[in-house]
Amino acid sequence: MRLILAIILLWIFVRTISYGKWTWDEKNRLGAIMIFVIALAAVALPILVFYIRY
Repeated sequence: MRLILAIILLWIFVRTISYGKWTWDEKNRLGAIMIFVIALAAVALPILVFYIRY
């Protein structure tokens, strides 16, 4: 179960980072930085909840 959750989180992170890179290439620097922050939160929060809960 943990492996499946890790794969899903990694997939979400990679997709979000790729969108952030595209936004950076389009010269929208602030938007790209915020997307990177969201990507980190999308990975960090579920991991934090997982370790607090179990």
